[in-house]
Amino acid sequence: DLSDVPGHVPDTPHSMMWMYYLQRICNHCTYPACVAACPRDAIYKRPEDGIVLVDQTRCRGYQECLTACPYKKTMFNLETRVSEKCIGCFPKLEEGLQTQCTTACIGRLRLTDYLSRPDDVDPRKPADFLVHVRKIALPLYPQLGLEPNVYYIPPIHVPVPFLEQMFGPGVERAIEMYRNAKDDPELLGLLMLFGSTERIIHTFDVTGGVARGYDEDGGEIVAVPLREPSFVRPLEFATEIKGEQVTGYRHNT
Repeated sequence: DLSDVPGHVPDTPHSMMWMYYLQRICNHCTYPACVAACPRDAIYKRPEDGIVLVDQTRCRGYQECLTACPYKKTMFNLETRVSEKCIGCFPKLEEGLQTQCTTACIGRLRLTDYLSRPDDVDPRKPADFLVHVRKIALPLYPQLGLEPNVYYIPPIHVPVPFLEQMFGPGVERAIEMYRNAKDDPELLGLLMLFGSTERIIHTFDVTGGVARGYDEDGGEIVAVPLREPSFVRPLEFATEIKGEQVTGYRHNT
């Protein structure tokens, strides 16, 4: 209840007081500004997976990449006197594993996958489904024209005009879709697969109330139920909790 909080205006869709923490990493852009800005050609984009890396043997610490990157995800190391940045955990990707920030996230908020071109969409691929099919995941500051390759599902508690500055005009549709995810088994199932395995999920499906993820060869690597089975265990004696008679309690398996 925020009725007695200073600055709160009742009967509005959003509270006047809100906080939004955006965890940012290198976007490994399709058209990275840091690559174009480096006078030493020390930054390059791997053709096999699109990861942007710094060749520190060529870097001389001019810091042009820091100036050029609008996301400010290239950093200058004062000890080594060269630039450094997120490496996209490419050694893990080469082994079929998701990035460290994905697997370490205790909120299970991240998913690593390879995005297809818009003219070659596979709805069974998690990234294609979220970005191209449901269009619930949006890029950060798309108006910059760098085509970032990290996508976000917008939060539902932040005013839409603010989010539209960050993620573009698809915000309202994405929020509405997220609010109704319970009525979309495919979307709900894919969201349940977030953080469910260290391995990269190349394709997925949802059948019989279970979301399943598959590897590159089509082998099943993880299965997650959309709803956990629950049971009501009767109490030996009825008891009263907050004025209500309770004869049993529920627990999940």
